[in-house]
Amino acid sequence: MIYEITKDITYDRDMTPETLLPIMEDLKSKGARFLTISVKDVSETDVELMYHYEIEDHVENFHMVVPKDKPIQSITGVYIAAFIAENEAQDLFKVTFKDLAVDLGGKMLKDDISPSTLLKSATGSQPPIMRKLGKCREECPAMVNIPKYIREVETGDPTAAYNTILDRAPIPAILGRVCFAPCQEGCRQEQETKPIQIRLLKRSAADGFKELNGGLKREITCKAATGKKVAVIGGGPAGVGAAYHLGLLGHKVTLYERANTLGGAMAWGIPKYRLPKDVMNEELMARLDEVGAEVKLGVEVEDLDELMDGYDAGFLAIGADKCNSLRCEGEDSEGVLNFIDFLTAVNVRDETPDLGNKVIVIGGGNSAMDAARTAKRLGVEDVTVFYRRTQQEMPASLHEVQGAMEEGINFDFLSTQMKITPGKPLKVYFQAMVPGEPDESGRRRPVPVEGVGSTVEADTIISAIGYNVVVPASMGVEVDRRGRIAASETLKTNRDKIWAGGDAVFGPTSVIASLRDARIAASEIDKYLGGEGLDEAVADLSEFVTRQVDIDDLMGLPQANIPELFPDERVTSFIEFEQCLAKDLAVTEASRCWRCDWNE
Repeated sequence: MIYEITKDITYDRDMTPETLLPIMEDLKSKGARFLTISVKDVSETDVELMYHYEIEDHVENFHMVVPKDKPIQSITGVYIAAFIAENEAQDLFKVTFKDLAVDLGGKMLKDDISPSTLLKSATGSQPPIMRKLGKCREECPAMVNIPKYIREVETGDPTAAYNTILDRAPIPAILGRVCFAPCQEGCRQEQETKPIQIRLLKRSAADGFKELNGGLKREITCKAATGKKVAVIGGGPAGVGAAYHLGLLGHKVTLYERANTLGGAMAWGIPKYRLPKDVMNEELMARLDEVGAEVKLGVEVEDLDELMDGYDAGFLAIGADKCNSLRCEGEDSEGVLNFIDFLTAVNVRDETPDLGNKVIVIGGGNSAMDAARTAKRLGVEDVTVFYRRTQQEMPASLHEVQGAMEEGINFDFLSTQMKITPGKPLKVYFQAMVPGEPDESGRRRPVPVEGVGSTVEADTIISAIGYNVVVPASMGVEVDRRGRIAASETLKTNRDKIWAGGDAVFGPTSVIASLRDARIAASEIDKYLGGEGLDEAVADLSEFVTRQVDIDDLMGLPQANIPELFPDERVTSFIEFEQCLAKDLAVTEASRCWRCDWNE
């Protein structure tokens, strides 16, 4: 499973659990190359293990029979690459290995039936084996083929990598800058060393494509026109993603956006220092232009009955832009801003509001980090984030929190706002909290410490405790108890020929999750209109190559650092502070991949 076996000469040798490690150590000293482990049921109680090695001009197979109920000594202390085979043996044959150097769950590529595994059943017939996609791909909401595009970056082919990403996530240049990269938490190296910088490699692919092609727009061929018309309401990632996929499938798409710019929450909510608006606008329009979608900006749609008379199907991607209340006395005082209004003024209208010298930001999510870091760039000397839980329980990404701290932003944890007293300065009373029992989110519920608190003064207070959706009643779509659009697993609403997705259905999530919804909805709409839908994410064995790397050699390679401006430089302007990896560094980082999508 690790290397292609090319030697014709083989030798079979016996060993015992007691001689296992000494034999492995001897093989290692002789330069033997670990190939794989085969497992065979020999009885209800025993199992035979065969360890395969390539030694110079021949292959040696070491056999031993062991009881199923006794742990087997792992050889990962000698050959780290064996963790893959040992994990798979555990999963499929219920044997256990002790002293595993790496415990990675054995999750590999997924195929309905794998005809070429070296793991054999007692009868010799191949049992159906459910394989899993690479763990990084499993963790990606849009199921982007991450191992494939990492290989393409490594081989110096950004065009191929860009197109691979586009298949499931149509805006790689944007994602390479703003995605929170759940894939990196799934990377097998995350547990032992450092995960592959997958997000940075995505940006490398996009920036490399743009450099080679003079822009992000491609010349592509859509399917033959179906004669069907689809309305997409909303120009954020879910709306643009759905319009792109539907256009590829041959449908005529018209996208309606009430604002005068595309992007949705990406436009107003993600600061320019993270996502330059020229990059965002270019990539969004590139996708829409590629498929010939019509775009109508500054048009608000509330009456679906009137609109849908001219369309065969519709997709609602209206986003979420209602700020949650601070739920404290005095929150309507002059000088108290909500983060949506604040960030929109700066990010969309290019305003530079005077916030004074001291700003308080209330909240613990990424929106709070964006508001605080934006205030710092506007020249505010003292910016403090107040959050009612601990730092470990903040929903904001660790990268964003660390960035804020580097830029001199202060944090006050376990404090919740109780009362705002108007005036200049404003005064806020914060109640001290302690962690209590876990709530439905799994985080410890903050509990007030009676009689303990403090009053803090500020020139401006920015409320950033989340936001939600407002669905116009005139749309006639059913909503859930939170006021979000109610949709099925296929994202179908209660209304005929209407689907919905993104933040309007699931609440504020992420760009990559919205792109997942876009693809699901486009596929379901295509089926409704008589098409076959879009392909599911399955393991295509023709994609995979024999592992050409030795994990032992890769273990010591350092993770690429994120290229950033120094904190004292970046807080003085809104220029993009994170840079693209240099080409050679991107190739080196991609080469660290363990190739979890090997072909047996």
